[in-house]
Amino acid sequence: MKKKRFTKQELITLGALLVLGVTACIVLLLVPPGSPHAKWLPKCMFYHVTGLYCPGCGATRALSAMLHGDMKASLHNNLLLFPLLALIAVLIVKPEISLKRPVAVAIVAVVLLFTILRNIPATPFTYLAPIPLP
Repeated sequence: MKKKRFTKQELITLGALLVLGVTACIVLLLVPPGSPHAKWLPKCMFYHVTGLYCPGCGATRALSAMLHGDMKASLHNNLLLFPLLALIAVLIVKPEISLKRPVAVAIVAVVLLFTILRNIPATPFTYLAPIPLP
């Protein structure tokens, strides 16, 4: 089996994504969502228009809580964030996996199921909704 080498363009893209990710983490460490200085952070347009949580709602707060060492709040804000981050890392290393139909169908099914369940206003599903901002 021949080992895949990244092209120069792929390495530049990965490097840019890494710099962007590290910068975002530094910003979230310095300016946590919900603080008076975080008014400029983007709001979820889907939630604003529909009143329903999208699969990404709470992801910024989840990442910020994780960076501050609060894993309980992190998982409560968006339980799906960390499995998806792990999946993205795997797909960067092995992009050919994403071309397989069962993988794509499974990812879409999990994201849709998570979105539906977190919007059911009954216990235990309310635990999937993000913590409201103060």
